[in-house]
Amino acid sequence: MSWLTWRQYRAQAWCALALLAVVAVLYGVTGPRLAGRYDASGLPDCARTGAGCERAQAAFAAAVGADGLLTGLFYLGLVLLLALPAGVGMFAGVPLVARDLESGAFRLTWTQGVSRTRWLLVRLALVGSAVAVLAGLLSLAVSWWAAPLDRAEALPGAGDAGLPGRFGPLVFAARGAAPVGWALFGFAAGVAAGLLLRRQMAATAVVLGVLAAAQVLVPLLARPHLAAPVRAEAPLVLEEGRGVVRIDGDRLYASTPVSLPGAWVLSVESVDPAGRTFTGPVPGVCRPEAGSIGRCLETINGLGLTQRVEYQPARRYWPFQWAEAGALALLSGALAAGSAVRLRRGVTA
Repeated sequence: MSWLTWRQYRAQAWCALALLAVVAVLYGVTGPRLAGRYDASGLPDCARTGAGCERAQAAFAAAVGADGLLTGLFYLGLVLLLALPAGVGMFAGVPLVARDLESGAFRLTWTQGVSRTRWLLVRLALVGSAVAVLAGLLSLAVSWWAAPLDRAEALPGAGDAGLPGRFGPLVFAARGAAPVGWALFGFAAGVAAGLLLRRQMAATAVVLGVLAAAQVLVPLLARPHLAAPVRAEAPLVLEEGRGVVRIDGDRLYASTPVSLPGAWVLSVESVDPAGRTFTGPVPGVCRPEAGSIGRCLETINGLGLTQRVEYQPARRYWPFQWAEAGALALLSGALAAGSAVRLRRGVTA
């Protein structure tokens, strides 16, 4: 059965090996180039002494942004790993059962002394293991290459340098352990869709829709709540050149820059002394026609406002990675088990 699985998936296997080879060469060759930009910017000194970080981060961000190859490889890594679950679902998951059901080959396959349940479980184990290895190696290559960016973003002042945060919705799912969980989920979803619909084109469309919805909803609804966010409060003190005042009709929003290196900032709001969210009314001196920025800031400072920040600290990055990968792996296992039960009970030759 292993040989038959290889025969049916050898095209996908060779494509996967070719992809791994290309990624290894691209990121292996250019990794030292990115690390060199990191060293030349002065960030190693900043990491040791804690001084001059903002200037070093700005220099590093500018150097990377001016290098078209490094910028392109950064986005290529994101696209590659974010699209991997869909590719796995379409080309590895959907055909696993749907191809035999659609062509009618299952009538011969399931009469050769191997039960349909064993037939499915062996194929799930073989192809699923290959999918996990592929996702793990791709993620390892991209994560290793991007390590200087992650180190720079975790230093004080990164919020003003424009460096990509590894907690960002797109970056998080394309680094570390998360891509393995997402690839397994894409594979299991493809198998389940192919088994239920029995048509590869229809199953492919369903898998793409499910994965697109999941990749949008998980960062919005699930990931922020893997652990209760940490709350920090400090008096809101605005100064010229440090702070933001935005007027939207009768509403006023005021805040100061938040410096939480490597953290995932979920919300920033101003609250009044009673603990209520402050949105106005807008003081008259803050109206555009008043033309007095200094008096506006003084007036807002006199309101006794507090800035409240909710965030996930940097130390939770890897626990979140393993939690998301584990949850997706468990969901994938549940889909695989459900597919096995459905195949045994509901598909007839």
